[in-house]
Amino acid sequence: MKKIFVALLLMLGMISCGSKSAGNATKEKKLVVGTDGVFPPFGYMENGKVVGFDMDLISEIAKGLGYQVEFKVQPFDGLISSLKAGKLDVIASGMSATEERKQSVDFTDEYFKSKQVYLRKKGNNSINSKESLNGKKVAVQLGTIQEMEAKKIKGAIVVPNETPATIIMDLNAGKNDAVILEDIVALQYVKNNPGIEIFYKENLPAGMAFAFDKGKNPELVKQFNEQLKKLKENGKYDELLKKYGLNY
Repeated sequence: MKKIFVALLLMLGMISCGSKSAGNATKEKKLVVGTDGVFPPFGYMENGKVVGFDMDLISEIAKGLGYQVEFKVQPFDGLISSLKAGKLDVIASGMSATEERKQSVDFTDEYFKSKQVYLRKKGNNSINSKESLNGKKVAVQLGTIQEMEAKKIKGAIVVPNETPATIIMDLNAGKNDAVILEDIVALQYVKNNPGIEIFYKENLPAGMAFAFDKGKNPELVKQFNEQLKKLKENGKYDELLKKYGLNY
């Protein structure tokens, strides 16, 4: 009887350990990814699902590392706070790897570098340079590098909003004098809004990268960089650029 009892205990222990290991493995293979879902073509909503270049790229990286991905959509300006609160594992939202943000997060290697452009209503020739924005209302997406850049313009009245679509709508309505956006994002809005145009373009100080909580996942950041390099070498990265019209 004693031998049977010991055997049962050993069996129960093995089952218990097995379940714990399986649970940890499942947890380890899931990444909760934060994005704002209002930044086409990098991330946007389609049929109730968030899609875009960032979503496809991080999904490819995660697949190469054996992770499942769960996307959580929320306003851009709250993404870093959610990351640091442990609600997200990584941010994939067209986030520029600025020196200021590097104080709070660890970035992967940059995966896309673009320019930013300044938009106005067609015919508003009183606005033709950054200097001409003195005393003017300049709309930007809240929490973005464009908001940071707008605040450097002497005399500009910075008007932040949560979505690019809203600031474009307000520009059309004459509520703002100008808008600053990433060039590839702006080009889509210009195409669909014939009453607005680009009047100035400049390089951005930093490219886009995925963000992790600072100091928490150095090995995973390294693995992301390795996978990103592989995707560039095997042609998958270029496929995604072409798919979303980013190979310009």
